[in-house]
Amino acid sequence: MSDWTLGDVKARNMEIVALCEQEGCRHLFAFNLDQLIEGVGADYKLADIPPMTCPACGAGPLVIRLSFAEPPPEREG
Repeated sequence: MSDWTLGDVKARNMEIVALCEQEGCRHLFAFNLDQLIEGVGADYKLADIPPMTCPACGAGPLVIRLSFAEPPPEREG
């Protein structure tokens, strides 16, 4: 995963999530991948994501994981 880029994640219909491992928190949130790509570019490496603290409890660092994104809704027509 260290060589993966934001573009690699998007191409595989995956998303990047961050998890707080504090026992009383367990806050989980998904990054807005399109917004990240717009800001830093599709070639930005996942390994370069800086350590972050939890916005809910202030603990850190958050654990970064990949997950499969919901498939886009099928269009009728």
